Amino acid sequence: MSNNSTLSNKNNTLPSSSTASPGAAKKAVAITAKILFSLILLIASLWAGLIFWVHLADYPILRGITLVLIAALGLITLRASLTQNLYWQRWLAGFVSLAALLAIWFAWLPPKQDRPWMPEVSQVLQFSQSQSNPNLITLHNVRDFDWERAPGAEKLVQPTQPYYYKAVEKGGQDVVVNERWSERTVDLSKLSGVDIINSYWMGEQIGHTLLSFRFEDERPLSFSIEIRKEEDESFSAFGGFVKQFEMAVVASEERDIVYTRSNVRGEQVYMFPIQGLSQAQVQQLFRAYLEQAKQLQQAPKWYNTLIRNCTTVIFDMARAIDATDFPWDYRILMSGYVPNYLYDQGLLPEQLDGKDHQWDKEQWYINAHINPKVANFSFEDNQDLDAYPEKVRQGLPQPKLMP
Repeated sequence: MSNNSTLSNKNNTLPSSSTASPGAAKKAVAITAKILFSLILLIASLWAGLIFWVHLADYPILRGITLVLIAALGLITLRASLTQNLYWQRWLAGFVSLAALLAIWFAWLPPKQDRPWMPEVSQVLQFSQSQSNPNLITLHNVRDFDWERAPGAEKLVQPTQPYYYKAVEKGGQDVVVNERWSERTVDLSKLSGVDIINSYWMGEQIGHTLLSFRFEDERPLSFSIEIRKEEDESFSAFGGFVKQFEMAVVASEERDIVYTRSNVRGEQVYMFPIQGLSQAQVQQLFRAYLEQAKQLQQAPKWYNTLIRNCTTVIFDMARAIDATDFPWDYRILMSGYVPNYLYDQGLLPEQLDGKDHQWDKEQWYINAHINPKVANFSFEDNQDLDAYPEKVRQGLPQPKLMP
């Protein structure tokens, strides 16, 4: 036999790529579809489980039974659908129907104003504006609590270097000594600056963000977007995904809302003054907080860990005023990195007492760290309304607002 005929026979026996590829492609598509289906079903089951875990917390036996049933239904539906046994369509239809009913209930679930709230979020911020001078704003229900550590609580030892965890092992050791809601009138034409405050307790990635407004002739006033906890509730990042908490806007004295974090709970608190803003911008930001409070008074909203939280609401307001100074960045979601964002955007001041400085990020964290400054600041010291705000700003620039 000739070489040509041999090659011809070999070519005839070899599978061509045109006949092998369609089968392989179909197999790859089928495998990909099964993986995607499994992931969707897994996510739906986890979502349903999280909802019932949070909203059946007062009924532990029922919650346990429900979670077992969700897991069983998810696994049976997954196995039946992948193997396509006799009843797989019925199992899948049942799973989808129950998931749809849960989604409808979840979408309907309304936030409320009338729950047994914890004392620190029991009141709703309200305000009024002077008829003769629109810059004069009177705020009602400004929080001015006295806090201290519970009797017998472990000793609070403040770190001397930047740190991002609680300085105490146990939580829930803060006690309200005096509940006091005050009225305070401020003149927005006397606004002199704004500080961003970050409080850490579970690592450098996540923090609670507050804003303090400085005035020429008044002590600062802090605003905080908070979860509105009910009595006996505690913070849960997961609960914030599934409508566990309503949202609150709290206006407070720094001797309350910042002091309790640094000197009572043992959180690590950092203060960063902001440069490059005009008084008009800061006034708009102040009024944006008031508008948020007004909206919540008219219709409550759910707090959301991801899209409506203590940091995203602030930056949404700031971006509405000037999107150029506050461009979108992933660090707005990873709130612990907000100071790095401010540094990279050139929003941290470059002068101290009229002299230029070259602080890098590490030096900024050292100088902005409040806890070492107030390590020996006592409950008695905190009875002076001006003492704590002055103490925490030691060694920090106080940039003036732009014209």
